[in-house]
Amino acid sequence: MSTLPDPVPVIRVTAMPGDANPYGDIFGGWLMGQMDLAAGSVASRHSGGRAVTIAVEGMKFHAPVLVGDEVSV
Repeated sequence: MSTLPDPVPVIRVTAMPGDANPYGDIFGGWLMGQMDLAAGSVASRHSGGRAVTIAVEGMKFHAPVLVGDEVSV
């Protein structure tokens, strides 16, 4: 039986101006990268080895992330 990972954030990072478009909204690709880093870290610990993302079939952003926001994944 498999257990779910801890419900605490794996990554916490502050969104910076270099991660944003000219309007101050953080790039979706940057957010997806943070999610991928966190998921890979959890998967590697769980499997005891390497883990990679094979595919992402969809992503929906419900609200913008702004420069200075803390992103917890």
